Amino acid sequence: MSRLPRITAIESVAATPLFEIQRVDLEFANGQAARFHRLMGQGPGSVVVVPMPDAHHVRLIKEYAVGFERYELGFVKGKIDDGETPQQAASRELREEIGCRAGTLQHLTTVTVTPGYSNFQSWIFLASELSHDPLEGDEPEELETQDWPINEFDVLRTRQDFTDARCVLATYLVASQLK
Repeated sequence: MSRLPRITAIESVAATPLFEIQRVDLEFANGQAARFHRLMGQGPGSVVVVPMPDAHHVRLIKEYAVGFERYELGFVKGKIDDGETPQQAASRELREEIGCRAGTLQHLTTVTVTPGYSNFQSWIFLASELSHDPLEGDEPEELETQDWPINEFDVLRTRQDFTDARCVLATYLVASQLK
């Protein structure tokens, strides 16, 4: 397992503005050939931002999730635009989705979502020292916000409308950071 498989062919199967599906043919060091399909994100990835309006709360947004055809609670999220750093995208998304600028924007971690078949990465940030500074966004409807007590993250994690794994992970990271 010390040598990476050799890619013998890559073919685009389908593409959208968000991702491309590729068929990838590989040859492993032992001579075995295999075919995989993978989702390749169009762009550098995404950000998740946990806004802290004060020392005891985080701000959630309620947003339509077309994948499950329902509204979900979560943190500020969005894709990183070409030419943007993850920090710039986090700052922009924060202003677009909740109308606030962060005095402090701390990178907590970068995660992959499904590395077995996707190159999708997400940078998770904690935003504090918030001040009103809205920026017009691209949301099709106004987003509802809700402040949630940090000491009730265990309740938040059990909700049926708080299921984005990146957001769930963010609650653990924030709780650990604030200890």
